[in-house]
Amino acid sequence: MAETTHASHNPAEEAVPTTKVKEWASSARIELGQWIRTATLSSDLKAAAEEVWKRLGALESALVNQTKSEAEARTAFVTWVYENDWNGGFTWYLEEKARVVAEADRLAAEQAIQRFIAKARTEAQKATRTQGGLGTVVAGLADLGTQQTFTGTSGAYPYLPGTGKHPIMEELLSKVGQGEEWTVDNCAEVDAMNKYLYKIKARLMSDVQGKNLYFHAETWNWEKRVWQPRKACGNCDKWLKLIGARRV
Repeated sequence: MAETTHASHNPAEEAVPTTKVKEWASSARIELGQWIRTATLSSDLKAAAEEVWKRLGALESALVNQTKSEAEARTAFVTWVYENDWNGGFTWYLEEKARVVAEADRLAAEQAIQRFIAKARTEAQKATRTQGGLGTVVAGLADLGTQQTFTGTSGAYPYLPGTGKHPIMEELLSKVGQGEEWTVDNCAEVDAMNKYLYKIKARLMSDVQGKNLYFHAETWNWEKRVWQPRKACGNCDKWLKLIGARRV
């Protein structure tokens, strides 16, 4: 049987675009130059990366001065990487690029999560505009899992008809010993949680993803005549801990 040979992989073939090569080369040269200055590299790898940096400059220059067509300049660079970059300077650039992009994506995702979590506070504050300030507490609930928000008002849940009270909310409240002068079902958080349970069509306690739930409550301060944040009361604190929900 004849021996099968495989061509070596050339990372530049996939990494270098076929259009707007000058723009790509300029961006890559600037990035690589910055990373060479800040990274801790072996002497061989640093020399290889610096040579790639020079070649990127030559590629950009050829296109700026129009000494080669875009296709010719690209082919020359890709060929050079294949034939000369044995110490992996270009491969290191691609790996560093991937790391930087992944970190930027991670930070962007985390910032998006934090912005959504803050909506629990925003929704509660918006709800205060419709309240008369008669000792009322309003709560906002942000659910990371469904990317939905809910609001609740103190005193609403006790007056709901039996069919309006979710069985899981009732189950949670049954596990809470009264720790305040008001009943365990009287809080704004209970009203918001009840709406959440119906929205996700919860059937079992395991359907409740407490780690995704963030609550914020506002209460009317009669002395200062302003709405202000309020921590969970002794009643709500217990069932919030049972499901692993958090306050913001």
